[in-house]
Amino acid sequence: MKKLIKNIQKSLSLRLSIWILGFAVAIFLISIGILFYRSRKAVRLAAIEQTTQLLNNTAQHMVGTLKEVEVATNNTDWLVMQNLQPDTLLALSRQILELNPILNGCSISFEPNFFKDQGKYFSAYSSNEDGHIETEQEGNDEYVYFDMSWYSEPMKTRKTCWIDPFRDYDPGGIYDRDMIASYCKPLITEDGRCIGVISTDITT
Repeated sequence: MKKLIKNIQKSLSLRLSIWILGFAVAIFLISIGILFYRSRKAVRLAAIEQTTQLLNNTAQHMVGTLKEVEVATNNTDWLVMQNLQPDTLLALSRQILELNPILNGCSISFEPNFFKDQGKYFSAYSSNEDGHIETEQEGNDEYVYFDMSWYSEPMKTRKTCWIDPFRDYDPGGIYDRDMIASYCKPLITEDGRCIGVISTDITT
């Protein structure tokens, strides 16, 4: 009888120990699972928040840059209209880049034969390559700027606009690596004639 009681007690004790151990393991696994879920959720939320902040900062920087380009262009067109001489326009194109280092290009371009002594094409173009500014008269039968979107779009709409980024033209047939975004403004006389376009460029 005593032996039977001992066996029952022993069996019950064993079962109870196993049950308690199993319960403890289950609680441990559940706790680990909850901790993992919450940690993953917290990490994901932190990553989303950081990414959102980075995107917001980038967007604000881009908006600020675009505004700078627009202001530089809009504040110059009146000066261009008051100085319609080829040499002065070449100097103005250069000056815009000197005063606005954020820009890497500026074109002040006119309709065919606007300056008869200059021929069919006249575009006062300056480029800024790492602080080195070069100015030249642009346009010829190989580079018909009248057909370029930065010229034709504002001429057609008679409105300022940003055009889709493009790769800059190279007369040698090779295109630069950088993409160019241009802000373009038509040059309109007091009597309503659209005589050309001023465009400023930034790399994207």
